[in-house]
Amino acid sequence: MTNVFHSYDFDKLLDKLDLSRLGHSVGIKVHIGEKGCTTFLKPELTKKLYDKIVASGRRANLIECNVLYIGPRTRASTHKQLAKEHGFDFAELDILDGEKGDESIELGGCKIGAGIKQYDSLIVLSHFKGHGTSGFGGAVKNIGMGLGSRAGKLDMHATTHPTVDSAKCVGCGLCIQSCPADAIQLKKGKAVIDQTKCIGCAMCISVCPEQAVRIPWGSRHGEELHKRVREYAEAVVNRIGKDKLIFINTLDNITDNCDCMNYPQEPIMPDKGFLLSNDMHAIDLASLKLTKNIKGQVKFNQQNRQTDYELIEL
Repeated sequence: MTNVFHSYDFDKLLDKLDLSRLGHSVGIKVHIGEKGCTTFLKPELTKKLYDKIVASGRRANLIECNVLYIGPRTRASTHKQLAKEHGFDFAELDILDGEKGDESIELGGCKIGAGIKQYDSLIVLSHFKGHGTSGFGGAVKNIGMGLGSRAGKLDMHATTHPTVDSAKCVGCGLCIQSCPADAIQLKKGKAVIDQTKCIGCAMCISVCPEQAVRIPWGSRHGEELHKRVREYAEAVVNRIGKDKLIFINTLDNITDNCDCMNYPQEPIMPDKGFLLSNDMHAIDLASLKLTKNIKGQVKFNQQNRQTDYELIEL
């Protein structure tokens, strides 16, 4: 039986942290929110957690990977700048898949940001909210989708390779220059991806200034997407070790869609406090229990996994 602690007082929750689970180099997994989002993880809560870890004599960084699509979080440099703009300016943000999102290691068939090798323990600090494709985003999605490299994010979202929208393509050749598999050629002035050569690295997506390279959204969806994200999350857990992870979910500013949306959203229910656990499945299931039946306003999908846990009020 796994314990999940619940409190409306974040400081009280932090008092329950078992620091003995942490090593000397701690990665605090965060999601800083897309530019335009206003309901992302609160930086002041993140700072309280960071300060507590550093005060214990450990080295700590905020950690994240770059996104699949074009935007400020496509490259590490602009990702870090946006983090500062959103209030995460009190600690180093380590982008684990590098400046271009191409630094990756294979863990159990999953493509994870290579910088994970620098950390011996993790705290996964997740803003719990809805998600248009997977139903909800919590600890599992934060560590699974969040620590997948750019190629990993494509793998989780898609069963097919990118294609090019010839109407948008201007034939600049940047995708050809960035392709490590020599899978792209110009034909009649338009880029064409050879599907038999494409290795799914997604570099063409990240460099196209016209956003002409189509991301095959929707080829994985619902429970299929959840399953692949869980596999990525479990790959990270296996790399770090189950006894070296702590999970915190913040159930505040709960919106219908995820923090990757580039526009303001309104919370769909009252805040439900904060959760702490050593098990990512238990903390997400407890989060679902606390949020899913509020006047029918949100319909989060249940994970296809049974986990026994005890909810303990602080």
